[in-house]
Parts: sequence; structure tokens; C-alpha cells
Amino acid sequence: MRTMKALVAVLAMAVVVSGCSRPSGAAAAADAMGATNLNSVQFSGSGTNYAYGQAYTPGGPWPRFEVKTYTAAVDYQAPAMRVDMLRAQGEHPPRGGGAQPFATDQRTIQVVSGKNAWTEGGAQPAPNPGAVTDRLRQIWLTPHGVVKAAIASGAPATGNVFTFKAEDRDAKVTLNQQNLVERVEYVTTNSVVGDVPVEVTYSDYAQFGGIQFPRHIVEKQDGFDTLDITITDVQPNAAVSLPVPANVASAPAPPAVPMAAIEKVADGLWSLNGAGTRSLAVEFADHIVMLEGPTSDARSKVANELVRKTVPNKPIRYVVNTHAHYDHAGGLRQYVAEGITVITHESNKAFYEQAWARPRTVEDTAPTSNKPTIETVADKRVLSDRTRTVELYFLADHQHHSGQLIAYLPKERILMYGDGYNPPAGDEIRTPERGPEFAAQLVQRVQQLKLNPERIAPVHGRVVPYKNLLTAFNLGGATSTQ
Repeated sequence: MRTMKALVAVLAMAVVVSGCSRPSGAAAAADAMGATNLNSVQFSGSGTNYAYGQAYTPGGPWPRFEVKTYTAAVDYQAPAMRVDMLRAQGEHPPRGGGAQPFATDQRTIQVVSGKNAWTEGGAQPAPNPGAVTDRLRQIWLTPHGVVKAAIASGAPATGNVFTFKAEDRDAKVTLNQQNLVERVEYVTTNSVVGDVPVEVTYSDYAQFGGIQFPRHIVEKQDGFDTLDITITDVQPNAAVSLPVPANVASAPAPPAVPMAAIEKVADGLWSLNGAGTRSLAVEFADHIVMLEGPTSDARSKVANELVRKTVPNKPIRYVVNTHAHYDHAGGLRQYVAEGITVITHESNKAFYEQAWARPRTVEDTAPTSNKPTIETVADKRVLSDRTRTVELYFLADHQHHSGQLIAYLPKERILMYGDGYNPPAGDEIRTPERGPEFAAQLVQRVQQLKLNPERIAPVHGRVVPYKNLLTAFNLGGATSTQ
């Protein structure tokens, strides 16, 4: 009898303990963080950010920038978000991409509101229709956005780990022992490397006007930091109003297929302009060589079709890659899919082989079973036949990328390169926001090689006189474009 009474007492105690166990899951996080009655928030701070896909070495960490000010304003009801960031040079000397080198601090303002996205800072807002999904996802990846989206999607009411959909991506959420959002993980995609794991961590929570908010936010993409911000001010239910500008609302949707245009530069030489980047098609006696396969596989497919219509009956045999930054290598897999040989600097070969072998479960725009054929350049290689010569040179010691090539057409006196000077539109020559280091290194190499360019054909910009580059940075004493 005593044994039975003891058992009953133990069971009763177990029920009491179970009833007093701490709640968990998204609903518990909402209570702990004060998310339920939070309709908007503005938070600001400073720290560092890093240029994804712009590493100095293939497969290396992203280049660092100082973030002097960072302010995000979020309206969870619209939904809408505005991120205002002032960046300064963080690498000394500048190494890698990401719009380096800076001559002045650079401010970027990116906005999304409902089904519209735009960038502020120019003469008028610049529509970014292709960025809507990614920017909306950022709303639901903020600490309180995570909780709101998880509850709305019916995430489990128990456990400290749960998942929800963040604009077509499965996001995994981990709560700490206080039911505060500690980590958010999801997978995005990139045309060069395929699946890209993203991890956002929130730590050092503090009370701000009735809500718990992290004072430290760190984001990593593909294992390397992309953002590290220390939060100093949080305003719950701030007045956030982000009306859509008229020109943004009336902007057309991004085309399903990228637009491209072809322009004759010289006999047997064409400039392909598509998706904001340029490449050159060079005609040889019985084949075509493409100088650069940038941006995306979709852009390469359109550009290649345009070249084949312009120069029928001559196959594209090679594509020359200037360097391994993602905006310059984003369209190379289309060439692999078409059985076209990739030429790049020898230091990039292993990176591409590994990158193209990675999983592509999110998106695979250029599915291919072809094993890439990659030929490499050490210091120099010449592509030549009875009709044409293209000289490829290693841009040694250039700080933009450790494995960078330039191309020179001696007959046409055209210099083609990836980065160093991006000619502005119109009659303007100078780019006051950019420092001279990369351009000076390019010019120094041209002089060492005793090249004699008359025109330049940069990937980021139109074909212009070589003197424009010299004038833009006061190099070589040039004073005009005549």
C-alpha cells in the first residue's frame, strides 16, 4: 500500500513538472521577443560588410569594407524594408572586387515595398524588379520577421528548432534557451558555385522599448562573413512609410530571357551588350572566340545565339575568362554545356572544376553532363591564324584578382579587360568615386608589355579610346579623348 501511494505521488509530481515546463517553438519566441504587437522596427549600428563573389583569390574570403553607418527600417504589415548603408574602404591596400578601390565613402540605399524594389541615391529611384524576392526574404529573416513568418506558416509549436518558408526558401530557425532567435539558415543559389548555404546569427540580446533585440548580427554566405553589425539603436513600432515611386511602379517586369545587342567594333569583331555586361566576339578563319562569359548562363545563351546569327557557319570554339569573380564567371557553365573550351589563368582551373561539381538543387540554369574542357594560361598565350591574332597576358601582381587575364588585339589595337576602369555613360570620362590603384596597375602592365592600345573594351562599359582611361585617373599625361 505504501508502495502504491509513493508511485501515485511520483506521478503527480511528474504531471506538475510537465505542466510547468518552459514553452518553446515560434509562439514562445513571439512572447519572449515581443513580436506579437510589433508592426515595424528601425535598427541601426555599424561594423563591416564583405563583397560576396569578389574574393582576391579563387575560393578565398570575400573582401572587407568598413560600414560606418547601417540603418534598416522594416514595415512587417506592408511588407516593406529600407536598408541604408555607408561604406568605406576596408582593405589597405585594396584587394579584391566589390567596387574597390574607393576614392570616397559609398552610400547604398536598397528598398522593397510589396511587389516593387528600387535603389535610391541617383537623380531618381532606379527600379530593381529582379531583386524583389531576395529583398522580401530579408524582411522575414530579421529576428522578429522570422517569428512572424514562422507562426503565419504554421511552424511547430514546440521545440527549439523549426522551419518555415521565406519567399520560396526553406529557412531553419534555432532558438536559444531563452526562446530568442539565435540562428537562421537557408540555401540560396549562384550560377558559378550552385547551392550556397547562408547562416545569420543573432546574439547579445537586450531590451529595447518592450522588445528583445540582438546587439550583434553576423551573416555568412558559403562559409565566409558577408555582414557583421553591432546594433546601437532600436526603435520598436517606428513610423516606417515606404511608398512606391511612380517610375518604379510603372517599370516593366524583368524579361524572362535577358536582352542582348550586338555592335560591330571592327571587321570580324563584335561587342555583345547584355544584362549590364559586355563581351567580345572575335572571328577567326573557321571559328569564333568569345572574350568573357559574364553574368549568367541565360545571358551567355542569348549572346551565343546572337553571335551565331551574325556569323553563321562558324562555331564558337573558345571562351576566354578574365578572372574568377562571379560577375565575370557567371555564364561559363553555358559554354561547358555547349562543349566549348574555357581558357583561363592556371590559378583558376581547380576552383572552376570544384565549383561546377557542387550540388545545384535550388536552380540549375545550364544543366550539363559535359566534363569541362579547361585550358590555362601561365604568363602569355597567343590565339592566331591567317586572319586574326589575340594575345592573352597574365595581369601579374594586380590587386583586383590574383588570376586575372587581359586580351590584346594588336591589329585592331584594342585592349580588353575585366576591371580597372568602367567608362561612364555619355560624354563623362572621370569616375570620381573610384580610386586610381587598379587602373594604374593595369596601365603599368600595358607599358611593361609594350602594348600600344588605341581603344579599350572593358566588360563593365562601352568601347572607348584608351586615352579615356588615362585621363580618368591622370595617368600618362593624357588630357583629351581626341
